[in-house]
Amino acid sequence: MSANAKAYVKGKPANLHEAHHHVMPLKTYLQVFGALLVLTALTVLVSYANLGPLALGAAMIVAVIKAGFVIGYFMHLKYDTRFHSFIFLGTLLFVGIFFVLTYFDLNTRSMMNQNWDTQAFARDAGMLEKPPPRPMTEEERVKYEASHPKHEAADPKH
Repeated sequence: MSANAKAYVKGKPANLHEAHHHVMPLKTYLQVFGALLVLTALTVLVSYANLGPLALGAAMIVAVIKAGFVIGYFMHLKYDTRFHSFIFLGTLLFVGIFFVLTYFDLNTRSMMNQNWDTQAFARDAGMLEKPPPRPMTEEERVKYEASHPKHEAADPKH
């Protein structure tokens, strides 16, 4: 902008100040690029390694490190105010909490109800048609009546 350019803030003239971004040397960009390539190769190796349940955690750690490089250097968060870093880390914390809670929910569902894979659960959930009710046999009726005595109406004279 030229030195005689005018700007107005809330209808009043204001001085203009140019803001310059932090300029990093090309060497730094190339080093970060190299680190990102190494981390990408590490991500691929983790996907081929037979780590079982640890594979997700390892991949997430590498992904967070890569995101940190991109945000810190290419988006210049490293040279920005501490407040913006705090906002980024706070967001990262809450996303991490969300992922951990989701992970525990998915991995403990089978512990909640051991009968989920049974036909009784499938019938109750409406996934299978319920069998038609059958009439009670005489023996079952006698047992039912013995376990459920009839209550006689209270005598009004007493």
